[in-house]
Formats: sequence, structure tokens, C-alpha cells
Amino acid sequence: MKRFELNLRDLGGIPFAGGVIPHGVFLRSGKLSIFTKEECSEFCKKHHIGCVIDLRTPVESAEFQDPLPENVKYLQIPLLQDAAVGITHETGSDPMTIIRNLRKHPEKLKEMVPDFEALYIDVVTDDYSRAQLDKVVATLRENAEKGICTLFHCTAGKDRTGIASMALLKSYGVSDEEIIRDYMRTNRNAFWPTIKKCIGVAILTGNWDLVTIGYNSFMADKKLIETAIKHYK
Repeated sequence: MKRFELNLRDLGGIPFAGGVIPHGVFLRSGKLSIFTKEECSEFCKKHHIGCVIDLRTPVESAEFQDPLPENVKYLQIPLLQDAAVGITHETGSDPMTIIRNLRKHPEKLKEMVPDFEALYIDVVTDDYSRAQLDKVVATLRENAEKGICTLFHCTAGKDRTGIASMALLKSYGVSDEEIIRDYMRTNRNAFWPTIKKCIGVAILTGNWDLVTIGYNSFMADKKLIETAIKHYK
């Protein structure tokens, strides 16, 4: 199950006008805190990871720390300044925690569903977020030139990681179609963890509308990355 939760994939092999993205240089995933320290060390060794870029907020990272070995460089470059329910996962803002606390108040839960489209637009247009996004892309490319394999991640490896991947691939001239195809690959890994979460929502609330909302929130939506691409200038 960990391989699904990690949502790991190599961007290598994606074509662009000048060739293809090299393998073993850019890895994207969800949070590494699902590993023990020993597991994480083996994971980094297996994939020759020399640097990890954490796109989460400082509070998220402190709560769910990446247990990295000392020889792997860690960089925190958060794409959002503040917690966003459904996107960031700090203590108290994790969707499943909120559902447990408000399971008897479904109307409040529905009101808390984030506007994902607005969040995707903000990451590529807000001054702070865009500066951070540009920094991520620059760091990834600098590391690649030095032969360093870099893994970048948020919590689920879907939203912030998807936007960072989009920006990186755009910098290489990768077509929108290929970017969207990579983004939607998340659903191969997200399906079973999402079903597990939806079962939890159903048990906790007995509300089918909330189950449907949860499913749509946890799975990658093609329209969202299309929106990010449209507003990324």
C-alpha cells in the first residue's frame, strides 16, 4: 500500500521538442513521513536521491517530518503561506481530522470544501506563491545540471506537486497534453487510498454527498491543471 500512498513517479521519458526528460533526475511524490528512518534511507539510496524539496508549509513539515538520511539535502520551499483545508495538512486542518470532529455537522463540512480552482490559480499568480514556484523550478534545473537527483513533494503529491511539475515541464517546453497526461497519472496511485478514505467518511458521517465530495477532492481533476496552465505566464 505504501507505493500507492507515496504516489511516486519519475518524470523521465516525457518528450519535448529538444528530446525527452532524462530518467533519474526529477522524482515527484507525496510526503515521505510514511517511511521509517531506515526505510527512507533505503528509498533514497535506491533512487540515488541527493536532494528533497518540500513544498509543504513549515507547520505541515514539522508535524509529518521527512526522516531523511544526513547525506540527502533538504530544502523547504512552501508554495502556500497559510493553511488551506483540503490542500495543506497541518494538525487540525487534515480533512479526515476535520470530518471526525464535525461528523455530526455535515452542513459545516460542506462549507469547508476548498475552491480548488481558485487555489490552483493562486499558486501560479499570487506574488508569494509564484516566487516560490519559480524558485522550485530553478533549483530543480540547477540540481539537474549538477547531476543531482531531486525529489519534490507535498502531502499527497497531487496539487502542489502537480503544479510544480507543470511549471518544471513548461520550462523544458513540454506540451500541455503531456503535462496533463503526467498530472492524471496520479489517479493510478490515488484510487485505492481514496476509496479507503471515502469508506472512512461514509462510516463517520453516513452522508453520501460528503463521500462524493471527498472522492472528487482526493482524486486528480483534469480541469484543475488546465486552469493552472492557462494562468501560468
